[in-house]
Amino acid sequence: MKNMILMLVSGVMGVLTLAIVMTIFGNVNRRAELQSNLSAAMEMTLERRMEEPSADGISPDMSALAECIQYMAATMDADTGMMVKVYLSDMEKGVLSMKAIADYRHPNGSAGSAEWDRTVIYNRKEPEKPEQYEVSFYRNKTDMLGEGICYKSIVVREGDRIHPPAEPAGAGADFAGWRDINDYMADFSCPVEQKLTYYADWE
Repeated sequence: MKNMILMLVSGVMGVLTLAIVMTIFGNVNRRAELQSNLSAAMEMTLERRMEEPSADGISPDMSALAECIQYMAATMDADTGMMVKVYLSDMEKGVLSMKAIADYRHPNGSAGSAEWDRTVIYNRKEPEKPEQYEVSFYRNKTDMLGEGICYKSIVVREGDRIHPPAEPAGAGADFAGWRDINDYMADFSCPVEQKLTYYADWE
């Protein structure tokens, strides 16, 4: 008789323990799902709305909220009831702050809820400024190699092409063009991608 009572009590305790574990696990699961889906929905909505402003005639804030909630509804389980509280929605400043509360049923039939709040601030990316490079021109190779006086120096943005300066005057020699540091004739049709140095070639 004692053994039967002990087995019955053990069985009831086992069922209660299982129900508690399933309840805790269900809550943790729902909370993680809510956290993931709310964060993804807010970040995606804010990024899209900041880069492609609404043109549907609805206020940008309301349109963004509708889009965010629609995304949340599509990704959550069908048996989840959800309520969303909006703390702040400002598409001009790129701020979206919300709280989502999800109601659901545990496997044992009891009601449960999970909530998560999140604030997302859009990080505006500054347009990258192109690099700038100095292009130097010397009257002759000796000046270039010996750090002599520079004839002309210009600064250009990366990817731009340069126009050579006016031909320098030579003492009893004819100007034959500009050469680079490797003694090749300069090709000014190529875009500038690094610091360049040229010297005047004479005949």
